[in-house]
Amino acid sequence: MTTLSASAPLDTHTSGRTTLAGTWATGTSEREPGQQPESPLALSFEVMPPRSAEQQERSGELLDLLASYDPDYVAVTSAVRTGWSAGTAAFISQLSATTRLRPLAHLACTAAPRDELVTWIERYIDSGVRGFLAIRGDLAPGATAPPSGHLAHADALVTLLRSVERNQVARLCAGRFAIGVAAYPSGHPESKRPEEDIDVLAAKQRNGADFAITQLFFNPAQITTMSRRADLAGVTLPIIPGIMPITGSARLTRMCHLSGLTPPAYIAQALAAAGSPAEEYEIGLSLTADFVEALVEVGVPGLHFYTFNDPTTITELLARLSPQTRARLTNNRKDTP
Repeated sequence: MTTLSASAPLDTHTSGRTTLAGTWATGTSEREPGQQPESPLALSFEVMPPRSAEQQERSGELLDLLASYDPDYVAVTSAVRTGWSAGTAAFISQLSATTRLRPLAHLACTAAPRDELVTWIERYIDSGVRGFLAIRGDLAPGATAPPSGHLAHADALVTLLRSVERNQVARLCAGRFAIGVAAYPSGHPESKRPEEDIDVLAAKQRNGADFAITQLFFNPAQITTMSRRADLAGVTLPIIPGIMPITGSARLTRMCHLSGLTPPAYIAQALAAAGSPAEEYEIGLSLTADFVEALVEVGVPGLHFYTFNDPTTITELLARLSPQTRARLTNNRKDTP
């Protein structure tokens, strides 16, 4: 039986791009080789609420560093280890009180029942939040769906956010939320085929999502292919790559496990060849910087960096980018490091 989908299979042509870090299989670009787009790149970071008194003490340094780059927004995660929305709200309060950073609050279906999520959304509005990243969130071990009373999927959470927005028009000065969602260039672990990921993205857009941030992936051709499939399905959301700084094999293995991925062989081999943790760190950041440059080359609209609350790594990674890429990230912004 043929399954009808909002998306369609797409044949893509890829070409190899060799760098010092290895070979990227990249998709063809819409622009001429070597031609630099005039538009600036969106810049954003992801941070986690502190999990300990020690992390809380260091958080000011992190926020000050990120503020110096004048990003478009800073996404604050929500997870069980930081008290779900309570931890997110507390860190956003600190961020708003001490910096001029624009917060984007993670909101997860698994964080609370529907009615309690409404209360949290209203609390975020009170603290000045106007942007959300709507996600389902990780399921409890052995579970196949969120608990009873919780929203089942992120598209329903997008609908809920728009509903709250309509009831708060006066407080929002007739404005609207900016709502982001997750995208999966490597495929969602629960998806049976690539078209299913596009169908889900299309549903999120229909319900009111504005943009998407990707989960972990390693090949620029994957985001190019996903964007083209999305275009065919009528999905016009900007798809912004989420970038994990590679600092060593331990983090790489852990994050791939959480994402249901296998570390690419050439990255694992390069890290394994390091003679010391310091060399492994240098190799990992060089690989990440080359990945970023390849993404810029295929025309992504912005870059979203997962900081792991480590200001040193973010500073060193951004310093490794080409002058052209750094200029596109920092043009029309305040002075940056």
